[in-house]
Amino acid sequence: MKTINKLLLIILSVSVLYSCEDFMDIHKDFIEGGEIIYAPKPDSVSFIAGKNRIQFRGWMYNAVNVKTLNILWNSGADSVSVPVSFNTGMDSIQVILPNMPEKSYTFNIYSVDNFGHRSLAVTDFGSSYGEFYESSLSNRRVKSLGLTDKEGTIEWFSAPEGLVFNEIRYLQNNGETTIVRMPADEYVTVLDPSPAANSEFEHRSLYIPEEESVDTFYTEWEKHLELFPATYMYDRSDWRVLQVSDEKASDGGGMHTLIDGNLGTFWHSQWGPDLPLPHWAIIDMASPKKIAYFDIYRRRGNTDAKTVQLFVSNTDDPDSPDWVEIGEGVFTSGDKLTIEATSTFQGRYLKLYLPDSNRAPFTSIAEVYVYGN
Repeated sequence: MKTINKLLLIILSVSVLYSCEDFMDIHKDFIEGGEIIYAPKPDSVSFIAGKNRIQFRGWMYNAVNVKTLNILWNSGADSVSVPVSFNTGMDSIQVILPNMPEKSYTFNIYSVDNFGHRSLAVTDFGSSYGEFYESSLSNRRVKSLGLTDKEGTIEWFSAPEGLVFNEIRYLQNNGETTIVRMPADEYVTVLDPSPAANSEFEHRSLYIPEEESVDTFYTEWEKHLELFPATYMYDRSDWRVLQVSDEKASDGGGMHTLIDGNLGTFWHSQWGPDLPLPHWAIIDMASPKKIAYFDIYRRRGNTDAKTVQLFVSNTDDPDSPDWVEIGEGVFTSGDKLTIEATSTFQGRYLKLYLPDSNRAPFTSIAEVYVYGN
């Protein structure tokens, strides 16, 4: 019995040794020359679009022994080997790939360390842009123009996709030319100092082809066909209504509503008791003004106001003989009355004089706008 057991043990041992030799034969080709060692591969990479160029950004972790990063494209037909020196922990590198014709690319990136070990490759994608992309760009369209003595405004239509800025080149009212830039998410450009009246301007649009880009693409300067207005509205933000002949502040809001920019409010003459005509108001325009014309608005839907006479002076005394009549008009229909200036006299104070009414003695005025040239 012992003899049989020994014989079985010998047979089993021989079988195990034979099986192990077969197993080693399978792996012999793979371990010949020793264990394969890889250099650290890039932790992450990205390729940023540019104008006939692309920026490579790579991040490596604990890659102090890495000597080069190698970037291949066009199926390996083109490549660049970038010498690197990384710190411990996470570190990064940026490289510009120049002379990249306009198209999309597939990139393979691997590292090589100081011992010649190569990392596994990382694949990513990027694009360059050029003349074809530029030919598709257009200037943002202008919707309307506005002008006051202090600033000009340009209102725009919606921004096309990829637009990041608009640039405007214009002549200031002081005779100097300047360029201003506005972000694409805005719809109104405020030009301060104000553009010169009746002047032209140029504009162009700035684009990037992707959300992030190393280059900005510019359209050609385009001369806008419409000029800034020949006349401009005076900014009334520092004006004051100094006094009126009388008022019913509870009806319309009172004298200060004459320059509040709201056609729904108005200055109404006194009633209960009903005070007789004429009625008047004096406005401080902050400085002497060269006046081209006036826009006077009476109370919406109310036809009481009839004749409007306009005077200017450099004194605010309502009874002074220094008031110079500068225009007169009569409301016929509608709520708006435009009165051309008949004198070039420049005064700081404006008197609104209402000698009559379509429903005497009542009258009401909603707004007074003054224009210069």
